[in-house]
Amino acid sequence: MTKFSGAVPVLTAVDVPANVSFWVNTLGFRKDFGDGDFAGVSRGDVRLYISRTEHQIVADNTSAWIEVTDPDALHTEWAAEVSTDYANASGPAMTQVGDSPAGREFAVRDPAGNCVHFAAAE
Repeated sequence: MTKFSGAVPVLTAVDVPANVSFWVNTLGFRKDFGDGDFAGVSRGDVRLYISRTEHQIVADNTSAWIEVTDPDALHTEWAAEVSTDYANASGPAMTQVGDSPAGREFAVRDPAGNCVHFAAAE
């Protein structure tokens, strides 16, 4: 029987290099490959692809969930660099950490508009 061993969320961006810069320089991911249209970043065992779109509405409606061992610690790490005023849609921001039906989690909106949730791994 085939075993599923992972998945790679694909985020979208009108400006791929600018979005890669946020994930690398602000959130501590590593750039694995990329050009102006398609790139890959990673941190630990998690990989993300960032694909170019010509339509902002695509990025504004793209989301992903990533499991992490300690969302509270990760939120603290990023709070020095990323606004916690998620209601202000003018740029990158993250929500407060909270409990949801999926467990303890928070969300990050990147500069492209993608919403990525970081949730406690079960």
